[in-house]
Amino acid sequence: MIVQQMLIKYPQASFDLMTPGGYVFLTPEAAKELLSGKSVTGHPGVSESARVVTTDELLNQEVISSNYSNNVWHILSDFPQMEQEFSPPEQGVKLC
Repeated sequence: MIVQQMLIKYPQASFDLMTPGGYVFLTPEAAKELLSGKSVTGHPGVSESARVVTTDELLNQEVISSNYSNNVWHILSDFPQMEQEFSPPEQGVKLC
């Protein structure tokens, strides 16, 4: 599941996300704004170092783990992993 799907599936919940770029807390209203294309604020671990987090950066991240308590989803997310294609090693002998 990706972050966007979680926000759509649970519109009345808040979200406490730990992402590769830092931490983002979304109220239901902020989640709705993010889904509409507006950026939100996050921080790398120190709230005084706030930075803008765009929809492109956050919505397509994969949910690695999640835990729900007191109407808040605590989510660990990561960028989507690209599948790598491995070609088998060449077999046989090449003559020069």
